Amino acid sequence: RIRTQTLAAMVSRPVKEVGAAMVAATAVPTALNWTDVIKTRMQGVPASGCTAAPYNGGFRGTAQRIFAEEGLLALWSTGMLASLGRECTVVGTRIGAYPAVRDAMSFIAKGKGGGDAGLGSKFSAGVVLGALSGLLASPFDLVRIRVQAEAGLVSNGLLTTGLRAGHPCRITGSVSGFRLLLQDGVLSIFRGSGVNVVRSICMTVGTVPVYEHTKHLAKTQTGLADGPVLHFGAGLVAGIVGTSVTAPADMIRTRVMQEGKGGASMFGAALAVARETGPLGFFRGWLPAYMRVGPLFLLMPALVEQVRRRLFGLDYIV
Repeated sequence: RIRTQTLAAMVSRPVKEVGAAMVAATAVPTALNWTDVIKTRMQGVPASGCTAAPYNGGFRGTAQRIFAEEGLLALWSTGMLASLGRECTVVGTRIGAYPAVRDAMSFIAKGKGGGDAGLGSKFSAGVVLGALSGLLASPFDLVRIRVQAEAGLVSNGLLTTGLRAGHPCRITGSVSGFRLLLQDGVLSIFRGSGVNVVRSICMTVGTVPVYEHTKHLAKTQTGLADGPVLHFGAGLVAGIVGTSVTAPADMIRTRVMQEGKGGASMFGAALAVARETGPLGFFRGWLPAYMRVGPLFLLMPALVEQVRRRLFGLDYIV
């Protein structure tokens, strides 16, 4: 009986940690989906025969153009359902499961648990969870990017704005996006999963272990209390590092996923970016990416910490 209770407790805590992260994650698309819409339009390539001008006006210019042409609702809500599914999957896996996987890695390496775990165990957990979250989130990412890349005003069955202006409207939302992609088979919704996994590993390694270890160093080296101030500070560091590490993979992922079946491979997309815009082209869209990831990691870990403590009865992440 005691063993059964112990096993239940061991399983219950990770489940609660994942649940707390998923609950907190719903706030992200609600507040920041509009930055993904802008980023996708900036990074996307206009379809052949597109009758609208490319989105070359930078972040502010692209935002103003979408707002003027399609309205505030389109800017905020395009691809929202897919974004919600993606964020709950990603945050639940990356942040929610991180303590358990990090401690498991440390146990295998015969190290300590919690914040005292070695950097190797922390970054190994980031790699594992990054790969897993990237694979699980890939269908949601693919649909979100396709919906946001193909959205626009429609007149007489033809798009009049966006990257496919002058072409028929094929996708009207996240549900129709899934239906369209599934016409090519179940495996088609995992198109681009390779680059998505690479990007997810970069993002996870550059944010979650960075956030947790920044907290650990601040507590042990400066005596700073584990609370909201520390959570925000560690989140700021993680957001800058994560955006910079992930920028090249993010640019390649958008190109691969936008083109759909028969489009460029991950390597081909990378060559195209390098040929068209040079090395700095891989960082195109860094600002809107940071405007999403920066606030995400400034606020999300702090929100997860509070949801853990106040709604799920857990301690802060250690």
